[in-house]
Amino acid sequence: MAGDEFYDIHFHALSMSHPSLLSYLQTLRSRRLESIYSQVSSYDYLAKAMFRKGGERVQNLLAVMENEPGDTFLLMEDDLAGLYATSGDALPLLSEGLLEVGGSSYGKLVAVPLIMDFSRPGPYKPDTYYNRLPQKPVEAQILDVLAGVKYYRRKRPGGFLELHPFLGIDPANYSAASLAALLDKWFCGFVPGRRAGASVFSRMKRYDLDGPSRAWSPFAGVKLYPPLGFDPWPTDPLEREKVEYLYAFCEKRRIPIVTHCDDQGFRVISLEESWKRTSPRHYRSVLKRYPELWLDFAHLGQQYTSVRFRTPRSSWRDEIFSLMVEYPNVYADFSFNGVEASYYVQLVEALARLPAATRDIAETRIMFGSDFMINLAKVRSYADYFRIFGASPLSAEQKRRYASENPRRFLFGE
Repeated sequence: MAGDEFYDIHFHALSMSHPSLLSYLQTLRSRRLESIYSQVSSYDYLAKAMFRKGGERVQNLLAVMENEPGDTFLLMEDDLAGLYATSGDALPLLSEGLLEVGGSSYGKLVAVPLIMDFSRPGPYKPDTYYNRLPQKPVEAQILDVLAGVKYYRRKRPGGFLELHPFLGIDPANYSAASLAALLDKWFCGFVPGRRAGASVFSRMKRYDLDGPSRAWSPFAGVKLYPPLGFDPWPTDPLEREKVEYLYAFCEKRRIPIVTHCDDQGFRVISLEESWKRTSPRHYRSVLKRYPELWLDFAHLGQQYTSVRFRTPRSSWRDEIFSLMVEYPNVYADFSFNGVEASYYVQLVEALARLPAATRDIAETRIMFGSDFMINLAKVRSYADYFRIFGASPLSAEQKRRYASENPRRFLFGE
């Protein structure tokens, strides 16, 4: 239906100043055997993108990443509208105010830019003259993304995108007091539901970054990222206290959380430790203590290096489906996975193998996500990622459910 909204529940508006690229490179250099193993047994998209076809993919990625967030939002809309189309490309997906995907029409794109907390520099110092890893305070990225939303709204007051950022947090980077202050600062006035979300979005176009304290929250949720060092359930009592404070804060206020859940991505800790912290099984203790938590496992637990750990490559995905059955607010998005058409064939087959009761629940919890701009390591464009989804063997009902109904419920409770 034309009045429906298409949701991209997972993408990034990173600029070159946000991630600690030196930390990533130092991790690769300092743990070379892991890097070799990863490249042999997996896609390892970040590394391979640098070299394939003379670095064509990484150049395409940099053509986006060197923009500021506001221009990235404009670029996304323009791409869907066919501005960057070349000879032989299909017709634009966005035309006359409607987005056409998979045989359905949508009147708006609700998109969720996820901020990542790169504050932790990583354990490997560079063996260079300037041998200090740069500091990447998350506050700088926060201001850039919020200013980008304001910029987009001012440039296109009738724009097709509705943007609802998630705040990247790693409690280990804060004291208990400063974590509480951070949450109070950015989620002051947070009220779950679309009415509050729409009101916040409208206000953000007038948002004065240097102005007085707000009586509303500019964020719609929280982003967690274990490969950067976040531990969902630490054994250290002081660290456990901080993560429990975060979960309790979010559960009480119905603030949704997205956590990274595949075994690749931007990593500054060992492969073994990243595997342990990222595994959805590690969240069982979290959900047992906070069963009403709204939690999205990004990438639907996609695994590439599982051979090393002697577990089936579907074990994380199967664990997520199990958690969906046990807990009412566990969701998953397939961001990045859809860079290849074959993924959707695998997803259809995986769902068909589930017991009927489990499949019925999973069908109401799976969500579309792009992982733009990171997905440019494996796909040409934002629009192409949508086209692959639209042409997939998923039914028309599944496409509408994953791209509209399920993410709307996750994000706004509707």
